[in-house]
Amino acid sequence: MHRSLGRDRALTLVETLVVTAIIGVLAGLLFPTFAKARDGAKRASCMNQLRQLGMAMQMYTADHGELAPWLSAVCPTYCPDASVFVCPSDPAAGRHDASAYMEGATRLPSGVSYTYLPNWKYAWELGWWGRPPHYGRGKWRDSTPLAMCHWHWGKRWDPELDAQAWGKDPKGWVVLLEAGGSVRRIRAEQPVSEFDPTA
Repeated sequence: MHRSLGRDRALTLVETLVVTAIIGVLAGLLFPTFAKARDGAKRASCMNQLRQLGMAMQMYTADHGELAPWLSAVCPTYCPDASVFVCPSDPAAGRHDASAYMEGATRLPSGVSYTYLPNWKYAWELGWWGRPPHYGRGKWRDSTPLAMCHWHWGKRWDPELDAQAWGKDPKGWVVLLEAGGSVRRIRAEQPVSEFDPTA
């Protein structure tokens, strides 16, 4: 009986190390790609949630003749799913210290990740919105920024930061909900004062 060569042959130590090294290199190349894909999926989910909030805000405005006093005011009548208010990239899941334009969990127990720009003093100073309680129609009407998500570059909310910027040392994407219900993403490095949706 003849035995074929190599059938019972095991891998040598060197061959095993080479295979292990190749697998390690491939994993090193693929893991960043998977992370980017995961971040992109979270951003897409966030943008979809902001679109839903935009539709809810439009229904609220149609019924009441003006914008809601805060973002979560549309829940539950116009947006029954409270999870829509929490960005999947938000590490605190919407439970932040409140400020004039970030609700956190002050009004909606499940939390709110998005900032409501009609309550931001720099939005008033830049003429985007009038001061509450009557915000007006917005500087660019339907294109005026209404809500913002900065969790695609930011990692924690600083209620003391109330500067004319998208945040402290921004690098990445800011997702904006416009008054007309459209959602856009812009670079966080762009100064707020230079923002112009018509450009």
